[in-house]
Amino acid sequence: MNGAGLNLLALLPCPVKVPLEQAFEDFLASLDPQHSAGLTYCLEGNANIESEYYDTVESITSLDELPDIVISPGFNSFFEPAFVSRFIDTRLFSSVNHYAGDRHLSRLGVCDPNGCYTMLAMNLLVPVVDLKRLGNRPVPKRWQDLLAPEYADSMAIRGHKDGTFCETLLMTIFKDAGPEGLQALGRNVRHGWHPSQMVKAAVGSNADSPAISVMPLFFAQNLKGRDDIEVIWPEDGALISPVTMLVKTDKTEALADLIAFLTGPQVSAIFADAFFPAVHPDVDNHLPDNASFKWIGWDYITGQDIKELIATANAAFRSGREQR
Repeated sequence: MNGAGLNLLALLPCPVKVPLEQAFEDFLASLDPQHSAGLTYCLEGNANIESEYYDTVESITSLDELPDIVISPGFNSFFEPAFVSRFIDTRLFSSVNHYAGDRHLSRLGVCDPNGCYTMLAMNLLVPVVDLKRLGNRPVPKRWQDLLAPEYADSMAIRGHKDGTFCETLLMTIFKDAGPEGLQALGRNVRHGWHPSQMVKAAVGSNADSPAISVMPLFFAQNLKGRDDIEVIWPEDGALISPVTMLVKTDKTEALADLIAFLTGPQVSAIFADAFFPAVHPDVDNHLPDNASFKWIGWDYITGQDIKELIATANAAFRSGREQR
């Protein structure tokens, strides 16, 4: 599958898939029947298709092989050199909104300064601490704290089907603390799990469950209010994993109504209600007044070979795990 012939391919984070599908059906029903019948689209859960689809992106050489609009979460193949040199550096995709975000997000600079990627929303990652399993060890307050040796073999982070781990966390630690920091993190991580497994472990009684889990805020919300669980909003900010949209430059006018829907307040509110803060300024993102964020930044993203960086970060992290 490469999405050729589609007007829209949306690889959606699981928490927003069903409500966004419902909203999209309502949007289609609002269009002239002839117009809506001509739109071709696929809305799919990212977890169901990510390895199958992203593995094909590097081999795509023609713009016609790509959908007109692609929505995808995280740092994926659309940020890697092969795609960037063919389609981004040549300005074949253009950003279609310039929202800076609400009062929490506007100072971050989340809009692509080069005007190619459209930021829609962001997945926030936070540590969640099981206080009973943590024992007398200190509660981590900053991301750097997760590298401390007292947390050896007692953490969980996101693990992928291909044997890699949460690229947002690994790239952030690599940027701040280098390969030595990732080795330290690797020594502390016992499990590479899907966040739903982390939530299940947190409410269970398995002695092998982690003391600290790094998970999306959407999943962490399910654990709030429990006496033995503390959701940490780090002093240096919740980690941002972007949800971006690519739009072919020569399709912005023909698909203007679809683009307006995807960047508008209804879709933005769906993201926000799932604890994926959206950049639309009129949407309530349900964030604490003092919310802060840790964003790796567009300069870092565009100044790196993301494919090589993720591979290097995973290698350093795995070398640490082998020392456990």
